[in-house]
Amino acid sequence: MTTVAESNHGLKKELRLRDLVPMQILLMVGVSWAGIAAKQGSTHPMIWIAGILFFFLPQAAVVTYCARLWPIEGGVYQWAKFALGPLAGFLSAWNYALYVILTVSGLGILTVTSLSYALGPGAAWMADSAWLTFTLDGVLLGLVFAVNVIGFHFGKWVSHFGTAMMLLLTLTFFVLLFWHPAATAAHPHVAPQQPFALGWPVLSILTLNLYVKVAFNAYSGLEQVAVFAGETRNAGRAIVLSAWIAAPAIVVIYVLMTGSMLTYVPADKIDLAGPIPQVLAAAFGGGAGVWIGRGMILALSFFTICSYILLTAETSRLPMVAGWDSVLPEWFTRLNPRFGTPVRSLAVIVAIAAVFAVLASLGVGRQEAFQVINTSGQLMFGLYYCAMFAVPLFAGSRFATIPKSDRPGFWLKACAVSGLTITVVQTVLATVPIVDVNNTWGYAAKVGGTGLAINLVGAAVYWRGKKAAGQSSGVNYKGIWRN
Repeated sequence: MTTVAESNHGLKKELRLRDLVPMQILLMVGVSWAGIAAKQGSTHPMIWIAGILFFFLPQAAVVTYCARLWPIEGGVYQWAKFALGPLAGFLSAWNYALYVILTVSGLGILTVTSLSYALGPGAAWMADSAWLTFTLDGVLLGLVFAVNVIGFHFGKWVSHFGTAMMLLLTLTFFVLLFWHPAATAAHPHVAPQQPFALGWPVLSILTLNLYVKVAFNAYSGLEQVAVFAGETRNAGRAIVLSAWIAAPAIVVIYVLMTGSMLTYVPADKIDLAGPIPQVLAAAFGGGAGVWIGRGMILALSFFTICSYILLTAETSRLPMVAGWDSVLPEWFTRLNPRFGTPVRSLAVIVAIAAVFAVLASLGVGRQEAFQVINTSGQLMFGLYYCAMFAVPLFAGSRFATIPKSDRPGFWLKACAVSGLTITVVQTVLATVPIVDVNNTWGYAAKVGGTGLAINLVGAAVYWRGKKAAGQSSGVNYKGIWRN
């Protein structure tokens, strides 16, 4: 019989609630989603509010339920495995891992964009320099690997630093709503549009696309620290509390980001590859203030690098857990003898991210390359979230082994339906570009083809692993529930 204690496999419990809260902010806040919301214009608050009601709160309810029931290393992988079956669990982890790899592969694009804004007009060439992007990818991915080999004894402080950078930026965004450093008596600041308006946006396909992208992508991620349950003290309680503590801060950060962007940049001119560096450069303009703006842009770069370090750490645990289940070779489960980290999984993930980083920028414009990376990742992330929201809805007879008081009730199922609906719509719309691309059908084919190929390969890997291990696809459900 498997137990929660046995499932930790000797991992070091380095994390506490005080570490998980900043990790939640680091994992959930994405620098591009406020830019996408800003495309809607002044009525963006309604998009954020609707996202809270129909996705953020339903997500929190489902995560709270699952984290308390299965406080085991692996997060959604384990939840889907025990509730929906081993194949569903593996494919959820497979899709999430590819989502993170695609996301991390864009680190060079994001960093070079930030640097081009931070260093001023003379550095504009950097944003479209392929060789500089590739060089930064190599250096930064090497850093990501090195920090994660050391593990959370050091890595948790990297997370704290990254979150501090975002809180500093949030304070700056708030100040910039009222103080316009580049303005003078002769040339007062005139906002291109109101930063906030409570009216309903004009209903259109573009509005629906923007809403779903914002609701799903900006507000998703509360479940991610659950991957580290085996490395967290009092995991069930700490994971749930971290989600509810961090949630209000995340909402405030996004709304302030979006309002600040619209105070300085027209909605139709937002640079989706670097919206925050763009608004900081516009706000601080010339003179002494420009150095403050450049410093904030560098702080944003530090935040992004720290968040991608944590994303990679999270993803490296998934091949390890799959190795425990004999789906992947036992080779993935071996830990660094000194630091106790899955160094082999880390090496494979970073190497694949480096390959995607090169492929994503070949033969297309910078914003299109950025969007191909993001939307392909969104498709993978959507399939992963479908598995999570399906847990309270489709577990069926597998819940017979759970005490009756712990089985999903009406309101939890209603939350799951709401979250699943947003997720499915987002997954379909992931193939629709929101920037000009060279070929719309070609763009959709790249995104859709990537998703199909990845899942076919994932299913093949699963069945090959089970066959090689000589095991059935069954799983023992007893003894797994919360203690």
